[in-house]
Amino acid sequence: MMTEVRNRKLLSGIALVAALAVPVSAVQAGETIKIGGLAPLSSPGSYQQGPELVLGLEWAVADVNAAGGVLGKQVELIIEDTQGRPPTGATVVEKLITRDKVVAVAGEYHSSVCKAEIEVFHQHGIPFVIGSCWSDSLTSAGYDEVFRTSVYSSKLAENMVAVMAANGIKKAAGLVEDTDYGIGIAKNIENAIKKLNADIDFQYEVVEKTSKDFVPILLKYKTKVKPEILIVAVTQPGGFLILKQAHEIRFAPTKETLYLDGTCTAQNDKVFWEAVKDAGNYVLMSCPYSPSVKLTELGEKIKQRYIDKFDRQPNYLPLQGYDAMISLLTAIKNAGSTDSKAIIKALKALKIEGTRGVIEFSQEDGVWHHQWKAVPTFIFQYTKVGQSSGDAAVLFPKQFATAGIVRPQN
Repeated sequence: MMTEVRNRKLLSGIALVAALAVPVSAVQAGETIKIGGLAPLSSPGSYQQGPELVLGLEWAVADVNAAGGVLGKQVELIIEDTQGRPPTGATVVEKLITRDKVVAVAGEYHSSVCKAEIEVFHQHGIPFVIGSCWSDSLTSAGYDEVFRTSVYSSKLAENMVAVMAANGIKKAAGLVEDTDYGIGIAKNIENAIKKLNADIDFQYEVVEKTSKDFVPILLKYKTKVKPEILIVAVTQPGGFLILKQAHEIRFAPTKETLYLDGTCTAQNDKVFWEAVKDAGNYVLMSCPYSPSVKLTELGEKIKQRYIDKFDRQPNYLPLQGYDAMISLLTAIKNAGSTDSKAIIKALKALKIEGTRGVIEFSQEDGVWHHQWKAVPTFIFQYTKVGQSSGDAAVLFPKQFATAGIVRPQN
């Protein structure tokens, strides 16, 4: 496989994917089809999550190249570190398009960064398949160039409200980061409460995701608001700090107040338990993948590849990365061309089996514009310290549920 990672000083921080890279010097100009890949690989971005997403992008390229490539050429993947910064994202996309001459791009994790990037893709008419940005605003912008194989916020919000209503929860509070993703999920929860006619009092506050001290707002919620559940939509490392501090002041997770991780970072069980220790017990998480639910034939192969390599269950990110990239490369093959308009036309007509189901993009307006509508979603709960994500209880959807909500008793 052919991969270039920008910039080279980041290689030690992405050891997860380094073994798959081939030096770019082995690639001569004109002999490959260049594709861009985007992810946060350094601070202040969610650098624990970025390499997992990149892994999926790289494995899809590796599989396609092993099968003969696309249009008679090998695919060259150029990975850019977007650092969780919108200006950086826009800048590196401009570089990929104007300097590296990529024909299309896949990936990205932070919605606020995605929002800056889609403007550049739209300006240049270059197709972009979003890997893991969840904000509704990205597809509802209606850009012809933008497609999404990942979950979207309004779907996750409806799941959360459905679980709260089914469990008789009447009072909920949220801490959301100061980004399109964070604010978007809070507003979507409000909308879902109205749409589902749920009897739930929900209030939220926006916090800086780079903050180190969340105790004052947590104490206010504990003593004055007294919610039955605290929903946290703050990406890491801020989200881990909130959980640890909520645990330290005996606010959540407790018998009185449940704790729900809206980012699904908790599903990365090795990173999660190392970071939060016993504070993570009884945490709920909202995720676009279930380790205990059977995947497609392709998905099961990718899952087993991950287990064989890392000796643990994958979280959702390698699967979302793979789905985004395989959709893009299949569209290029179907188009029979690297022309942008031809690739976009092929993406609109795409229907392929991905890792988690049959991927096809809606042509409806609004949030469903170029969105994979049937993307699966789940809600889980850890009930033991150090528990594998594959052993976590499935709470939602009902047809896959293995247990009900468990509350701490102390």
